[in-house]
Amino acid sequence: MTSSSPYQYVIPTGLVVPDTSQTLTQVQQEWETAFGADLIVTPDTPQGVMITAETLARNNVINNNAAVANQINPNIAGGVFLDAILALTGVQREAQTPTVVPNVTVTGVVGTTIPQGVQAKTSAGDIFRSTSTVVIPSGGTTTVNFQAVEYGPVACAINALNTIVTAVIGWETVDNSTAGTLGTTTQSDAAARAFRQNTLAFQGLSLAEAITSALYAVPGVTSLIFQENVAGTTSVINSITMGSHSVYACVEGGTDNDVAAALLENKSSGAGWNGSTTVSVLEPASGQTYSVKFDRPAQIGILIRATVKNVSTDAATQALLDYANGVIPGVAGFVVGASVSPFELAGAIITENPGAYVSSCTISQISPVSFSVSQIPIAVNQIAITSLSNITITQA
Repeated sequence: MTSSSPYQYVIPTGLVVPDTSQTLTQVQQEWETAFGADLIVTPDTPQGVMITAETLARNNVINNNAAVANQINPNIAGGVFLDAILALTGVQREAQTPTVVPNVTVTGVVGTTIPQGVQAKTSAGDIFRSTSTVVIPSGGTTTVNFQAVEYGPVACAINALNTIVTAVIGWETVDNSTAGTLGTTTQSDAAARAFRQNTLAFQGLSLAEAITSALYAVPGVTSLIFQENVAGTTSVINSITMGSHSVYACVEGGTDNDVAAALLENKSSGAGWNGSTTVSVLEPASGQTYSVKFDRPAQIGILIRATVKNVSTDAATQALLDYANGVIPGVAGFVVGASVSPFELAGAIITENPGAYVSSCTISQISPVSFSVSQIPIAVNQIAITSLSNITITQA
């Protein structure tokens, strides 16, 4: 790029982001062209200060252009730009949800009306509101669902929702015998990009990619395995016995009805299903009721032992849980049919804690217990799981 065309940073092959030193040289040349080649342009001169300011301003524009241009790339885009790209294939990122506490017990004077929206709080001070209006019946006790005022994973343990906030004459106590179902935060850009990759064929039908896209678009579905038997005879594929001309899906997450509806809507006409979960689904177009089959993955408990240094025990443990739950950007974690690798687990600790050192990492199934550095194979109808109590971190 020459000094005669310093602003041509957008060219047919893309966007040019020059080094700051190149931009500085261009600005200096422009000043020397205007005021003479003998102009002193070092930073300790008044003109040098102005040249530096112009260089920084120009670089800010260049970097801004690069950031905007990258929003066209679905593998880099974020925010509203990524939302627009998701919309091209008819999907959207998962919205945040509140924690829901079902069947909260409320007591009071018989006949008292407790309106929808009244508030109670937990011992931690988190505010929840009722989702419907209830009337205290004879006996003085009834139940109503509450949900957190703030969206996201607001914890509510058993018996924690016990303080009335909204004063209602006749309403005396509130208590929950069931822990709340944690809410979720808005799907992150990294998670949304992965979601897009899994749902690229959402608008298609019949093809394997279209079926998996439809399944991933079901609310709550986190991972799955899909395969088909195109042969005219019963076949065993990846240890799964499949009928002739049939499909098989093993799905983690989502309700049975939603998963079955997605399979019915998107499979090839005439193809059968396989699996141990059966759901009756009405096809509106034909009026037929189909028995849709699929599998839920069997959970394989995993024990993890790691020896670390330059990282706290809590931070290392959290990194392993984050890996298992698939919240580390670009890492799938424990998903249906994915083997468990101690090397990937060690990598998760280092990824979340730069500078950490993992001297050893071994894994084992819960039963039988046999720790090693070898991968643990997970079948297509299984999923690995772990928990805080299954992780042991030792400081080196």
